[in-house]
Amino acid sequence: MKFIAKKEQIVDILQMGAAIAERRQTIPILANLRIKAENSLVEITATDLEIQIKSASKVSKVEEEGETTVSARKMSELCRMLPANEDLEFSVNQGKLTVKSRNFHADFATLSAADFPELEVGEHEKALKISSSSLKRLFNKTQFCMATQDVRYYLNGLLLEINDGNLVAVATDGHRLASASNQIELKEDEIIRNILPRKAVTELAKILKDEDESIELSIGSSSLRIKDKGLDFSSKLIDGKFPDYERVFPQGPPNEMLLSKEDFQSALSRASVLSNEKYRGVRLILAENSLKLMANNPEQELAEEDLSVKYTGPSMEIGFNIGYLLDVLGAIDSDDVLLSFFGEESSCLVNDPENHSETYVIMPMRL
Repeated sequence: MKFIAKKEQIVDILQMGAAIAERRQTIPILANLRIKAENSLVEITATDLEIQIKSASKVSKVEEEGETTVSARKMSELCRMLPANEDLEFSVNQGKLTVKSRNFHADFATLSAADFPELEVGEHEKALKISSSSLKRLFNKTQFCMATQDVRYYLNGLLLEINDGNLVAVATDGHRLASASNQIELKEDEIIRNILPRKAVTELAKILKDEDESIELSIGSSSLRIKDKGLDFSSKLIDGKFPDYERVFPQGPPNEMLLSKEDFQSALSRASVLSNEKYRGVRLILAENSLKLMANNPEQELAEEDLSVKYTGPSMEIGFNIGYLLDVLGAIDSDDVLLSFFGEESSCLVNDPENHSETYVIMPMRL
């Protein structure tokens, strides 16, 4: 194998592969990238046996076709540090991958590409088209609510549901929930529900382009595949039953409060300084067109702040985790935020007042 490339032609696909490759593995080759040069393309493959990415890029010249595997971390870090706009020569000689530029030379240890494992995926029963930016948005607006290392393993991922002409993404850790939907064109009316693992969601949120180009999303009983120009991403699905998220949404007539998102974020950030470090609670005291934030800690320190809001409901006092509120506010795009209350013991709905396709639920906490 021998090819010549500019840094700009391969650095991005090396970074994508390095994010997937598993460093802490008992199988050494899983820490490697497979590099394949063919025609005028270089294709990078990485897998941890749960997810796999293949990304291809056109290079300046492929002089000798072939393939090998090399350390993902070392190769991506090195290429990131090489000078821009220089020709880089990659070649395999006597079991080493050599990288040369004008004043630089490096030899990398390799493992045989014949031993590199391919992720086994089943048949994909359902295929649909969606814009890359729409799918990226679904992930970005919901992923922060996924659980981390929860014993309820099905919460350590994100639900993708096809329902009534919508692709819906839902994530919850049991204390808060995020839901976002996007209309799709689909002939059948059947409901399809699949749970995508946490790592697959976080990586896709990074690598999907923020463009309106259409990509292909294929879903099977045990795996999911996304194909875009120069990208082929596959992931196994979590085998489990996701909770009935619609039951989480509070019922009844809401008492709505509208306020400036920036003012609310700033006040919460200030209150968090003197909140209990373990529980991070903040008390919201509502009255007509006013909101008071209160936070304290075991050292008897106290923070209070009054905000002007639009609210005409009954007076109430309710506590929340400050971090959960700030996470949701960070996901909302508009200048204002709408909070819907259903009583002091019930969850709160948080919405962008201009976009109801994205909804957030936060459970109250006792303070």
